[in-house]
Amino acid sequence: MSAFAVLHVTSVPGGGVDRHIRDIGRASRRPHLVWHAAANADAIELLGERRVLPLDGRRVDAEPHAVIEWLRAQRIGLVHTHSVTTEPRERARWVTQALGVRNIVTLHDVLFLSRDAFAHGPVPEGDPAWLRDTSAFIGAAAAVLAPSEYLAGVARRHLPGIAIDIVPNGSGLAFTNDELPTHRAFGTPPFRHVAAVLGMVGPHKGARLLEQVAERLEGSDIGIVVIGYLDECNLPGWHRKHLFVHGTYQDAEVASLLRAYGAGVGLFTNQVPESFSYALSDLWAAGVPVIVPPGGALGERVARHGAGWRLPESFTAADVAGLLERLFSAGGSHELARVKSQLDANNPDRVPSLQDMSRSLDALYDHFGIEPGAPLEAGSNDVQRLLATTLDGSLFRAEMVRFADEIAQLRQGLDYERGEYARVSREMKEWIAKLESDVAALQAQLAAQAEARSAAETALFEQRNENQRAREALRVCRAELEGVPRVLRRLFRKKPPDARG
Repeated sequence: MSAFAVLHVTSVPGGGVDRHIRDIGRASRRPHLVWHAAANADAIELLGERRVLPLDGRRVDAEPHAVIEWLRAQRIGLVHTHSVTTEPRERARWVTQALGVRNIVTLHDVLFLSRDAFAHGPVPEGDPAWLRDTSAFIGAAAAVLAPSEYLAGVARRHLPGIAIDIVPNGSGLAFTNDELPTHRAFGTPPFRHVAAVLGMVGPHKGARLLEQVAERLEGSDIGIVVIGYLDECNLPGWHRKHLFVHGTYQDAEVASLLRAYGAGVGLFTNQVPESFSYALSDLWAAGVPVIVPPGGALGERVARHGAGWRLPESFTAADVAGLLERLFSAGGSHELARVKSQLDANNPDRVPSLQDMSRSLDALYDHFGIEPGAPLEAGSNDVQRLLATTLDGSLFRAEMVRFADEIAQLRQGLDYERGEYARVSREMKEWIAKLESDVAALQAQLAAQAEARSAAETALFEQRNENQRAREALRVCRAELEGVPRVLRRLFRKKPPDARG
């Protein structure tokens, strides 16, 4: 294998593209650098050294030869572009021309069609002006890759004459049943059955429809847990009665979290087709079957490998809730177990391995990359002037704004929780005081009732004694009467004469 380095060009880090690039760096023995390019923001990351060099973009543009000499010093022999939005596209074009190296493009989504392709729904549409620029850039690449047949098909329809090769995104995660469950955020599960959603869920991934599904599940024993975020709910907690948001997680925690929450199925409510989906790979690797839309790579992968259910075309919240209720019913348990058992089969194609992806990419790197000449001095003054003097440069402004917003949300949440605690504490104190008053009144009432009962029992006892004495006196009288001669007894029994007058 050649020792030249690969420069990956992408936008601001995040999501599946960022995971993909870092997986490539972990699995490869060659050096890998990442140029993060955005409007007024540039930074170069050395993956092997875990260093980020924020750049002064204006100086890069004013003194381009210096950064090119620095890249030559890093022995860049190939550029691999992962985003065809304006800034990454222009940086990649400039570097390849200046270094005299080739470019490989991976299409990770449908944004090559238009800037707002995610807003188009299930059928992405192309913007002619945007597509003209992206197709010229993609067509000049030495190789164009896509992670799924679905995305490759979309690209072939809109990029005629350009060959698209498929290299599935490999996963380096290996889950075992021996892992201890991660602590779940909501404590004791309030539902008997749980459907899990992985990742950041925005409008194009069906956030609003997911809320509607949760509302339709009210009154059932089924809950939805988002292991990640909703666009309108960044803080962990209940978003609906049947919709809980876990919050941030590490990829290696997925299997443990799924077990901790008792996930029976994985759920996807995407309104825009997925191009591959690491979330699907992670759910399958953890042994969880899935419910997916019919189109895109999600529907394609389930149709090919099983281990899941495809929703109908133009599915609604009622369709999703109905399928969940059926699968988690007594009558659906057999179907659920049958489909889940398909994951027990050893099918290496279901979840592509990181090793297979790395081998495919390394073969392409070796085929199209070049061995650079002797590097120039990278520590020269010209090169050093390109590096930002502080870490608060333009690259981090957007991130700082996001962090500040998240901190504000956290503080707002904390203030709300404090207010709720004070309110609940006040209500509890009032309730305890009322309870103590009620208990005291009840105790007094019970004491009065006990005293009255005791008096009643004493009176009853005395009455019984008096009755007993009367009965005894009557018995004595009868006995004495029996000793009187019969003639006299008859006389005594006669009615006495009227003594009046």
